[in-house]
Amino acid sequence: MQISTRTRDFVVDTIKLREKLGAALLPIFDNPDKIKVLHGADSDIQWLQRDFGLYVVNMFDTGQAARVLAYKSAGLAHLLQHHCGVLADKKYQLADWRIRPLPTEMLKYAREDTHYLLYVYDCLRKELIEEGIK
Repeated sequence: MQISTRTRDFVVDTIKLREKLGAALLPIFDNPDKIKVLHGADSDIQWLQRDFGLYVVNMFDTGQAARVLAYKSAGLAHLLQHHCGVLADKKYQLADWRIRPLPTEMLKYAREDTHYLLYVYDCLRKELIEEGIK
């Protein structure tokens, strides 16, 4: 699991921490005062609920926002290139994430997957407001 704040990025080993993760993240995930930004979160929401008992309150999905704004693609790679000038290397997207330890390249991929997401959120939110969409 990757989690990024405005100042730090975290890659969390959900296999190793499975028993502790739900309780540790619950105060954040169910807090309506903290916005949670995800991309293409349909499956993520189901997994978080099923595997960790986490219910996400106050979420913004950048993929859904891109669809509402009629972007030519709602994919994360497109949003990263469009808003951040970053060419995302998606070669690890379908990798076997159960292997331990994770290779350095896979950790880098995981970190970068959420590193720019809050900036993309800022851009999309601004566009939605300018379009009069709430």
